[in-house]
Amino acid sequence: MSLYVTIYMKPSNQHTGVSAKRPVIHRIEGLHPFKTISYLIISIACLLYAFISFLFIKHLAFELNGNFSFYLPKFFTISAILLICSVYFTSRVLSAFKNDEIPHLRKLLSYTLVLGLLFFISQSIAWMELLTMDVNIVNSKITTFVFTFSAIHLSFVLVSMIMSGILFYRYMLIESDPVKTLIATTDPLEKIKLEINKVLWHFNVISWTMIFLMFLFVF
Repeated sequence: MSLYVTIYMKPSNQHTGVSAKRPVIHRIEGLHPFKTISYLIISIACLLYAFISFLFIKHLAFELNGNFSFYLPKFFTISAILLICSVYFTSRVLSAFKNDEIPHLRKLLSYTLVLGLLFFISQSIAWMELLTMDVNIVNSKITTFVFTFSAIHLSFVLVSMIMSGILFYRYMLIESDPVKTLIATTDPLEKIKLEINKVLWHFNVISWTMIFLMFLFVF
């Protein structure tokens, strides 16, 4: 009897050891395709931001030798504040989903969408400020870089807003139906969608914060 228990317990311990030390490549292979695509897009975006930042700093340091003066629109600051505020809501979405609080989840998504819309408005005003500035030949290249950073970032914010809007509409339709709510909250794919939405929003916040800090440093 003692020998049987020993033999029976050993595979269980071995299994625990193997699962706790899964190679990184296996964890990557275990990612859902949607997550894999999202992380790939974010990685490409990071490389793109890094490349443009390199060209931007090179232009300021070597081509202009630091001899320039540029006015950074105040609404870029407001844009950064709005995005940082959105983290408060996006970070609570998954918690609301796990607690089956669909009405609260929908409200969090609606607040995120409102902040995203306000971000678009503030960015548009900042663009208009740039267009109405008395731009000389030197500042025109700097303005082009600023527009490029802002346009790329806005495209990612737009994607995040579309995804948040789709999720908001879906949960608005099912929040009053207990059966549909139960189906949604027990569906692993729904959780994955919310996780991707959260990652994208946080990426937008971090990327714009880094871009804005770079602008503050060089200007």
